[in-house]
Amino acid sequence: MSFSKGYRSKSVSNTIKLNSDSHKVWNEITNVMVAKFKFPFLFKLLGIPKPLSAEVIREGVGGYRVATFSNDAQFKQEILSWKINKEYRFKFNPTKNFKVAHFMNLSQGPFEINTGGYELIEKENGIQLVLSSEYKLNGLMGRIMHIPFRLVIFFFQRYLLKGIANNLIKTKHNTM
Repeated sequence: MSFSKGYRSKSVSNTIKLNSDSHKVWNEITNVMVAKFKFPFLFKLLGIPKPLSAEVIREGVGGYRVATFSNDAQFKQEILSWKINKEYRFKFNPTKNFKVAHFMNLSQGPFEINTGGYELIEKENGIQLVLSSEYKLNGLMGRIMHIPFRLVIFFFQRYLLKGIANNLIKTKHNTM
């Protein structure tokens, strides 16, 4: 998706083509070691905490995954949809100390990320992986900062998808 398409909406998505099978992609998106991903300097400047890992604790709808970040904050992601090798959607539940931009709290600030998820679409030469996020803007600050916040989500999604792709490539090379 291009950034400008639907810029007034409160959802953002990104897509990547992966030369892998759905089972390997599924394993990578449900239990991912993000700490290995190279973290962009711009994110550090913006005060965005580096993701370290995301681990499914209980599988299936009603289960949850815990995503841990470098600032000791977490998202406890309640699983809303769990279609193995096809779709994984979750509700974000950030800890009270989850701050971005050094001072904005994602659990009760002008920006809230409500849900997110992955969709795996089988293609001839692999998998098309779609990552989407839905968010909410509160108050005047939320409306004023809509475009910058949307940009950050857009580029953060791209960062995650590229990291997933790199993990799959490394796994492929290590098993040969």
